[in-house]
Amino acid sequence: MPQMNDKHNTNSPPPSPFAEFTPVLWEPYGDGEPIYSVKRNHGIKGSFKLHNLNDAINDNRQPLEQILLEYCINETSFPVVTVADLLYSPYPWDTAAAGNILGEVAERIARRITKYFLKYRRINGKRGKMGGIFDSRFDPKLRDDYIVAHTEDYLLKIQRYPNLIILKLTGRTGEAAHGKFGYENIKELDGFFDYRYGGRRYILVLESKLERINVNCEDLVNNLFVPLKELFPEAAFSYVLFTDRNSIITRGTNESYRQLKPLPIRIHEELKPHGIDTLFFTFNETREDFERIKDFLITQYRSIRNLGVTLRGKTVITDRELTVFDGGETPHIKLVKNLKTGMWREVPLRHKR
Repeated sequence: MPQMNDKHNTNSPPPSPFAEFTPVLWEPYGDGEPIYSVKRNHGIKGSFKLHNLNDAINDNRQPLEQILLEYCINETSFPVVTVADLLYSPYPWDTAAAGNILGEVAERIARRITKYFLKYRRINGKRGKMGGIFDSRFDPKLRDDYIVAHTEDYLLKIQRYPNLIILKLTGRTGEAAHGKFGYENIKELDGFFDYRYGGRRYILVLESKLERINVNCEDLVNNLFVPLKELFPEAAFSYVLFTDRNSIITRGTNESYRQLKPLPIRIHEELKPHGIDTLFFTFNETREDFERIKDFLITQYRSIRNLGVTLRGKTVITDRELTVFDGGETPHIKLVKNLKTGMWREVPLRHKR
């Protein structure tokens, strides 16, 4: 296994600003059998809202900027999925790509919560600040394929913003070259956060998983943190695994202890000797919530592209009106019946002010 370069660490490194969120080993029952527990979650109470194109939030927005999925934290709301995200996606937002949609929505919500957590995090009454991984040459319009950092062996680049990938050079003399131009993609990053506190740089790497944590502990070291420590030798690192509660907390034990399951323990024990904090954060949303979001976005995608849609929502029928909702604030379609002729006509939708 490659060894990490920890020469930048001092004999007495400053305490991590995230120490209170990392697992602890203790004996709750006094019988000599210690357990690992998670001390704290992120503490961010967020909620999502679904919008169709007729909702008030989309008034005066350009067509591609109209919001379909919004995330609200306290009194602040953030666009999570827009029309442009659907139309410029590398895959169709349809049932065949259900797994991709669920994964992408989870990533976007996890990034939003993590960013908010860092922005308003206070330690000893002081707030840290977000740093910047881009230098003055960075052009947001040309961000895809932008090289963030590089060494002789590794490249960190934007694949499709804000997702990054780590590439390893495999084309040296005597080695079999893999990948394009002798570089092989060895790791994809769901989120990458540059945080400054107490005069030190902390980099948090985000990975989001729904239900099943299929994380390879050895891969985390060899293909993620070994390269990152070479790319950013002055930084301290944290691994943030965002998932649902049942994936990390053991059922059937005292719920107040928040005892970790075996795989999260292995992840923590694998990274801890290398000075890497592990933070286990959970979604506010249930799996049913994610399924509802997925179905709604598929409906919007098909509607925007003038394809047939299957609506899952409330339907209101009177003697002269038929109104169908798809999860947004306003109806997806509304028909009015001419009582004399018996014919139905679609009416333009106007949301209430």
